[in-house]
Amino acid sequence: MGILGKNGLERADGEREGVTKFHLRYTRSAPLSAARLATLQGWRRILFDLGLIGQEATDSGPLGFGNVSERCHAEQDPERRFLITATQTGGKPVLTPKDYSLVTGWDLVANRIDAEGPSPPSSESLTHAIFYASLADVRYVFHGHSPEIWSCANALGLPSTARDAPYGTPEIAREVQTLLALPDCRAAGLVVMGGHRNGVISFAARAEDAGHLLIQSLARARGLAPTHQA
Repeated sequence: MGILGKNGLERADGEREGVTKFHLRYTRSAPLSAARLATLQGWRRILFDLGLIGQEATDSGPLGFGNVSERCHAEQDPERRFLITATQTGGKPVLTPKDYSLVTGWDLVANRIDAEGPSPPSSESLTHAIFYASLADVRYVFHGHSPEIWSCANALGLPSTARDAPYGTPEIAREVQTLLALPDCRAAGLVVMGGHRNGVISFAARAEDAGHLLIQSLARARGLAPTHQA
């Protein structure tokens, strides 16, 4: 499925992590300030340096992966909007304000994202939206790729979505929604994407907590590997 630009015409999405599978109503607008994006920028760079966000070579070309988002402050922005890294940014070591998008609304039933900014949002935007819609205290969602965490999910006791629920779809969004209703999943602060190979998502009220959850899980998984890898 393509995505809808502000002119209403369907176009193919260029993100190599996967084609965007939701309908996007996107309006191009000016970027936010570097100061407003500083927290996301810092943690996104850390996750890139650790290989949790990045790009890999495949037979069909470079494959980008990973994204981060931040809910806008509830008191200042009651409309539940959130910032997220833009499409086609996984392989960039350092982003600029032009590499972020503002999601202004979403509809799970209609499989739709509304966004504005200098670039269209990540193909994982609908999944990020479910975390913000389900948990009022969550302000940061970090999506990385880790073969170690993904393969050791059972040994680490991490909640996982079904393997037949592919990334970027209403199915994976509903899977996440179901998991987040469970106290143990909310306490874990990290979900393994069973149908999105190597995909893991952390979520927390503070950026440092979301980041540390990924880093700590990576350390634990590397301690277990290769014994517990599938």
